[in-house]
Amino acid sequence: MVENFDQEIESQVSLQDYMRILYRGRWIIAISFTVVLIATLIFTLNTDPTYEATTSILIQSNGMERSLFDLNALGNQNTLIANQTEILKSRTLSERVIKRLDMSDVRDSLQLFRPNEEGERLSFREMVEVLQQSMEVSNTRDTDILTVTVSAGSAFESAYIANVVAEEFQLMNAESNKGEISELRKFVEGRLAIKEKELRNSEEQLRQYQEREKVASLDEETTELVSRLAEVEAMLEQAKIELQSNLEVKKSLEKKLEERKASLPQDLAEISTPYLQSLQQQLARLVGERTVYVTALQTDPSIKNKGSYQATVKQYDEKIEALKRNLQDEASKISSTSMVSDPLKLSQEMVNQLLTLDGEIKAATAKITSLQTVVDEYNNRLENLPVKVLEYARLERRRKVDEETYMMLTQKLEETKIQEAAQAKNVSIIDPAIEPIDPVKPKKKLNVLLGAIIGLGLGVGITFLLEYFDDTVKTPEELEKMGFNILSSIPRIEMEKVEKKLEKMGTFEGRKIQARLITHLDPKSPVSEAYRSLRTNLQFSKIERDLNILLVTSAGPKEGKSTTAANLAIAMAQAGRKVVLMDADLRRPVVHSIFGLKKDNGLTNYMMGAIQYEEMIQKTFLDNLFLVTSGALPPNPSELLASKKMEEVLSKLKNDFDLVVIDSPPVIAVTDAAVLSTKVDGTILVVASGQTNRDALARAHTVLESVDSGLLGTLLNGVNVEGMYGSYYYYYYHHYYSKPGKKKKRTSKLFSA
Repeated sequence: MVENFDQEIESQVSLQDYMRILYRGRWIIAISFTVVLIATLIFTLNTDPTYEATTSILIQSNGMERSLFDLNALGNQNTLIANQTEILKSRTLSERVIKRLDMSDVRDSLQLFRPNEEGERLSFREMVEVLQQSMEVSNTRDTDILTVTVSAGSAFESAYIANVVAEEFQLMNAESNKGEISELRKFVEGRLAIKEKELRNSEEQLRQYQEREKVASLDEETTELVSRLAEVEAMLEQAKIELQSNLEVKKSLEKKLEERKASLPQDLAEISTPYLQSLQQQLARLVGERTVYVTALQTDPSIKNKGSYQATVKQYDEKIEALKRNLQDEASKISSTSMVSDPLKLSQEMVNQLLTLDGEIKAATAKITSLQTVVDEYNNRLENLPVKVLEYARLERRRKVDEETYMMLTQKLEETKIQEAAQAKNVSIIDPAIEPIDPVKPKKKLNVLLGAIIGLGLGVGITFLLEYFDDTVKTPEELEKMGFNILSSIPRIEMEKVEKKLEKMGTFEGRKIQARLITHLDPKSPVSEAYRSLRTNLQFSKIERDLNILLVTSAGPKEGKSTTAANLAIAMAQAGRKVVLMDADLRRPVVHSIFGLKKDNGLTNYMMGAIQYEEMIQKTFLDNLFLVTSGALPPNPSELLASKKMEEVLSKLKNDFDLVVIDSPPVIAVTDAAVLSTKVDGTILVVASGQTNRDALARAHTVLESVDSGLLGTLLNGVNVEGMYGSYYYYYYHHYYSKPGKKKKRTSKLFSA
């Protein structure tokens, strides 16, 4: 039964057991709680505050999607938002922000530019890294709004830096967006200046020719021919300008992509697909065929069924629009699968634009080819005119072409300027950052709460961990679960009180060891009452057999067996019985010290024949209590205790005294106790609360049972009553010994009985 006590205890653990464990570890929990809480408070109070300021930015669709010459480049809005998020986090933007902060009037108040304790300032790269780490960018769900949050050591600094980041991002975005349209505007301005000179020159040449040749006008047929040729040549000129502008935009995009990705292919055909190339070829063919029909419809008066031509042109328009959509879809697929996705290295939107522009360029080339064919036909017809009329017609045609082209370029220049201004508004700051009122770190209330929770949790954890590794017996309930008979539970002796009594009695020498005689020094104490309870339980044990010789032992050393033997002997003597206490611990005897006597002329001296029987027995401070000390320590204690001489000594003492109490060595350490247990009427096994190991106790029990020691039961010694919350022993102890209306006084100096 005792051998399986671990399983029994484990299967019978209850809530009360957990409460008892927590109560025993209350000081550990309290200390852990206090230490962690104080550490948390110190950390919180010494931590520099951190403030967060937030600004909101609206990202609008890229203006280049509404290109000047109808370049409907597609861009996925989710990709756009992701790109702008990465740009906000980029090193390039952070560098711009640091440079601007360095030039600001408040730079000296910013922590980034303050020297550290060693007087050293952060390097430019370190400041950039600090800014990137202190900045967070997030996207509000299902919106095109980005939120930029900046953390800093002051409210002003966090708000100021957040606003600078937003403003620099807005400027950087405007510069990027303006790049393509600015190049286009410059191209149109250049072409317009050239065309203005050409128009003036053609007008002047026509005027001079009229004055020189006295030609006022052309006949109606020639005028009609010249007008048609001028219209076609104007269309051809516009197509060439459109082609050139597309080439300029493509050149600008390629330049930006080359800056972001060194490995950009020289020819977009390298990243094209056969399907994309087929779409581009079809688009170029359809645009060329449509141009022929449109030119004929506008310039050929011989066409009678214009409705049929208009229907054909409409069909061409529908096919061209469908091809453009397919072309844009395919370009988007290629840019998302064939290119890297890092928006700071290669923009998918730019790739989309480049692939779409490539198709537009091929279509414009086909349109120019078709228009050039028509122009050549009209030129051939003009060659049949007389020389004088032909020269006038050519000059008039050149003037009309230059005039129409100039008007077209003037209109496009205004449109370009409007678009360029609109491009700068691609990014809008919705809510500028304002100075926060309270810091986000440290969160004092939360830190204190977490510190309290962690402190309690740590204390509870340590308590249960110690309990898990603690294999000692602590309470009477544990002994009962192990199957032992409990003779009594002895509370821990409060040495402080006993020492005060000794001082009043004038005894100072060795008072701590003499203070163990609690039943004599403080007979009304709970400890003395517990020994009297032991005496009573032993008296009831006499019903089954006479108990004239009792052996007191323990599993290991310093578990209170000598104190138990001495106080038991005193309690028996106080009851009127004639008692002799024998110190049979022939290895480390202490009984003589407890009584303040010398060990000379003791048991071993008598057994060796050095003294008489009467000289071996010494008187004590009680009339009915006598003492037999150990005497000189022999080299062979076990053989001496197992001898016939020892049996004779015990027989004589039994005849002369009502009770013989023997203090013996520990059971596990040596065999002395096991040998003596066979010569006595009963054995008491002392168990030290919180000290005796369960395995050691089980081993001691096995040893005593194997020699038929007549084990009467166990005595739980040195019980810490204050640590036994939930135990019935605690309940009855406090309710009986505590005075009404007063709390039991707790002492710090305790000594194990």
